[in-house]
Amino acid sequence: MRWLRPFLFAVFFGSGASALLYQALWQRLLSLHAGMDLFSVTVVVAAFMAGLGLGNLAGGALADRLSPRGAVVAYGLAELVIGLFGLASPTLLYAWYPALSPHLESTAAAFAFHFGLLCLPTFLMGSTLPLLSRALVRDASIAPDVGRLYGVNTVGAAAGAVATAGPWLLSHTGLEPLVFGAAALNAVAGCAALALAPRLAPAPDAPRAAVSGPGAAALPWAWLAAYGLTGFIALGLEVVWFRLLNVVMSSNTYTFSRLLAVYLVGLGLGSVLGARLLRRVRSPERTFLWLQLATGLSALSGPVAVTRAIEAFGYPAWIPLRNVWIPLATLLLPTLLMGVSFAVIQAVVSKRLEQVGRSTGALLFANTLGCVAGTLVTGFALLAHLGTPATLRLFAGASVAIGLTPALAGRRLRVAAPVLALTAALMLALPDANRFWQLLHGAQGQPFVSREDHSCVTALVERSPGAHTLFISGEIQNGVPFDDFHVRLGWVPPLFHPAPKKVLVIGFGAGSTPYGLAADPRVAQVDTVEICGSEYPLVRALEDRFEQVRVLFADPRVRFLVRDGRKFLVDTSERYDVIITDTLLVRSSHSGSLYSTEFYELVKSRLAPGGLLAQWAPTERTLRSAAAVFPHVARIGGPQIAPADSFFLAGDQPVSVDAPTLAQRLAATRRAGLPDAQWAELTRFVDGAFAEPAPPPRPGDDVNRDLFPRDEYGHW
Repeated sequence: MRWLRPFLFAVFFGSGASALLYQALWQRLLSLHAGMDLFSVTVVVAAFMAGLGLGNLAGGALADRLSPRGAVVAYGLAELVIGLFGLASPTLLYAWYPALSPHLESTAAAFAFHFGLLCLPTFLMGSTLPLLSRALVRDASIAPDVGRLYGVNTVGAAAGAVATAGPWLLSHTGLEPLVFGAAALNAVAGCAALALAPRLAPAPDAPRAAVSGPGAAALPWAWLAAYGLTGFIALGLEVVWFRLLNVVMSSNTYTFSRLLAVYLVGLGLGSVLGARLLRRVRSPERTFLWLQLATGLSALSGPVAVTRAIEAFGYPAWIPLRNVWIPLATLLLPTLLMGVSFAVIQAVVSKRLEQVGRSTGALLFANTLGCVAGTLVTGFALLAHLGTPATLRLFAGASVAIGLTPALAGRRLRVAAPVLALTAALMLALPDANRFWQLLHGAQGQPFVSREDHSCVTALVERSPGAHTLFISGEIQNGVPFDDFHVRLGWVPPLFHPAPKKVLVIGFGAGSTPYGLAADPRVAQVDTVEICGSEYPLVRALEDRFEQVRVLFADPRVRFLVRDGRKFLVDTSERYDVIITDTLLVRSSHSGSLYSTEFYELVKSRLAPGGLLAQWAPTERTLRSAAAVFPHVARIGGPQIAPADSFFLAGDQPVSVDAPTLAQRLAATRRAGLPDAQWAELTRFVDGAFAEPAPPPRPGDDVNRDLFPRDEYGHW
């Protein structure tokens, strides 16, 4: 046992790494068809965790009916089945998914469908901790051993998050090899467990009467419920922290994995630390409550310290600095305390060796059930209706209230009053929503207005008098007055089409692209699809100051839809004459789903005969990717326009510049609100426009694909 136990701990570390890789990668695969709005992400995460919770419960019940050797065998078999599902997951979750996705019209249907997809592997993942707990816990020191197992598995999950938290792996491999790598970790864990099971030192089987029936000890359901409530708070805080860090880190493709890495490192180290400290804890019940109080206070104090530091010293312009100290200041201490709480609550619940599996499974099930509820309530309701600072106050206050329950119930005001006063002071010190986001956008001293919705934080900053810059999740987009590039992207492409009756623009931005599209009187319908619905009212509030904005929102031909753009194309049956994607920077999170060959295939299927796709051409690889799908692709340039400010046109007909025809069509498009300087720029561009054929794909398939978006992952 001296060497077998550490070896099984190492196996469980690898198991944690594979589980986190699956969560990140499966979520990416599903988002390609389910969408990337917060509704879709929340449903996928909740379905994932629901499977884990049921696995915790069932695995715990099974574990106490097995011998230690049998528990290790069951663990090994579970790992092997998870690995087999992992190998099949790209086909199941990506290739077969589109046929069913359009039928998921309600949140309940989406949850049930994703739960059905993920229930087998997540159920088995949830069973692994109770099974190994039964195998490795041999004496009365139940809680420390289970705490160490949980900690090692969680730190392994953090290592899996680190693997996807930067370009070091993804920029060279894409998604599929990492899925196969995770499956290999499962295979190693499963085979190692099966090989080591016969060598496990024998131990007495659990007395059957103690597992169920009259001889079984009742589980402390009140404490299980309390731990479920802490799971609700923990996942609610995770959603809040992700929103905060998504703005600070400008919503790049690695933000979520970096958040998870810090979150899980704190949780895992806290659990290991808690296991070491348990021998010094006289009253685990009281200690658990004090830990909840400390968690609530630290969840408030981190953001308060960050915002006050920005007020005092200014916004850190050096990106690596803010990408390190702000996540650490916000997450590390509360997640450490959450990890310590697991080891302590395990000491409260797990009193008998023969019920270690049942108690561990019930504890994890209660916590996971709370996590599912916290994810759903926060994602669907709290952020959009309360905003981030108020939601943070709510969760932190609830955590403090749990810790103060005995003092408040016993009316011990000498204990409760100072804590309540400190909590109130921290809540008051946390800025209101607009000031909070103003500081985190580095917009101190500038006119600033922000809005939150289910998916995004959107802000307008008046950086100079009359010039408003739009930020979406911390990333600069465009602004008001409408800039030349985005107006040109909407205005010029319809001129190349003989009859652009129905057009679609994916990405509203500040409204400049649909404004340009609707300038053409031949256009009868403009569908604008935007995932960040808060952009519409934020920009519309400027219509009294800017005629361009007023004209756009008064145009009856323009429909403003709040949807994920790719999901809209998957679900719609309409065909468009022109589709324009006013897309994200290539480094932005999930931008690769709008630059891939598979996306271009989807667009091609939604174009009417003779239809055109227009898109910004940020890289040569973008042009090659489009050329791999469309028979005719050309970059459209003009006088005094840098290649980085050009766009390409793609379709089933040759793309060429017919200067007289373009000029004639342009002359009929003058629109109210357009400044003379922009009209002159458009005229100059069209008069000198030229078409350059896109370069063909290189040997070696050097294009962007859904499962390997090379530009997004930084593969230069």
